[in-house]
Amino acid sequence: MEEPIMSSIPDSLIQTYDDLIKFVADEKHVLLYFSSRDCNVCHAVFPKLMNLVNDRPIKVVKINIDEHVEIAGQFLVFTVPTILVMYDGREILRESRFIDLQKVERILILFNDEITQIE
Repeated sequence: MEEPIMSSIPDSLIQTYDDLIKFVADEKHVLLYFSSRDCNVCHAVFPKLMNLVNDRPIKVVKINIDEHVEIAGQFLVFTVPTILVMYDGREILRESRFIDLQKVERILILFNDEITQIE
């Protein structure tokens, strides 16, 4: 039985900005989800996002900005929730505060189409 393509990387594995940069460089498709403990919207959006990501070729990194202030600053994240979709190490989509999940889904569909064409 195959493992699902999507996986969520706990922010405990990403401790520094350099760790995150290396991870993003090593992976083709990465979604960075910035949130905080006190953000109720963040807690509501994340499960919806994970439903979109389900079985898609993308790694999800959930980053708590309360614990990782340097990472949030380096990525110019000043509000939560913020989603950054990275492709080959470059940011291709940024959604903050009012997340357009349909836009995120369209990007994820493009990733699926790309994988299908390669196979």
